Amino acid sequence: MAVRRAERAVIAVALLAAGAAGHGAHAAPAGQTLPQPPTPAARPVQFVATYKISWHGVTAGSSTLELRETAPQSYLYTSTDTAYGVFRLAFHHPLRQSSRFKVAAGEVEPLAFEAGGVGNEVMAQFDWKSGRVTGMAKGKLLDLKLQPGTQDPLSVQIAIMLKLQARDAPASFWMLNTDEIDRFQYVRHEESTLDTPLGKLRTILYTSHQAGSTKTTYLWLAPALHYMPARAEQRVQGNTQVALEIAAFRPQ
Repeated sequence: MAVRRAERAVIAVALLAAGAAGHGAHAAPAGQTLPQPPTPAARPVQFVATYKISWHGVTAGSSTLELRETAPQSYLYTSTDTAYGVFRLAFHHPLRQSSRFKVAAGEVEPLAFEAGGVGNEVMAQFDWKSGRVTGMAKGKLLDLKLQPGTQDPLSVQIAIMLKLQARDAPASFWMLNTDEIDRFQYVRHEESTLDTPLGKLRTILYTSHQAGSTKTTYLWLAPALHYMPARAEQRVQGNTQVALEIAAFRPQ
């Protein structure tokens, strides 16, 4: 089964996965490693993060992610992808997504998700009492049964961040994937140090994959950034199509 744009969002947004990145004003000088994050908290860190997007090695645009607490234990997470140069011919306007969710006891529970652009518009409401997610997707009615712990393409990033901060490595997540709910497996690989605009960052490589898909997401998660990715790639049969690299980070 082909992975739809919703999975690509997991890359183009959080550079995937997870929660708290930073802005240059708070970056370590080049050649130095940022300090390790504080003791994990049961709530995500508010932030604004910027990533450079590359398509087959060519700079294609930028992605800005912002996480805000709108009320106690309630959050709004947004992403805005802006195309550069010739890529603006295909994407005239920024692509925006948003997720509203709450956090209780370290667990993320999505409430609403919206995505727009290029024929993949999604408006979804999560009703955990009835156990269903309803709304519109690709111009059709959406009505799906929720699996335990189901996330949306943005909230899943925060869920990963909190689990890793709690030293509870995720093995898989159910996720709303445009007009389906699919299961994505997460596998931990080696550690490495990356040179980034924020300096040298120690990272842990995770891969995310949906059974039957030719696409795999690679996430280099940085503990010093609360397990926000320092880099992310989407590969198809081993070839990198889309890559994101962290450019800036500002905690709120």
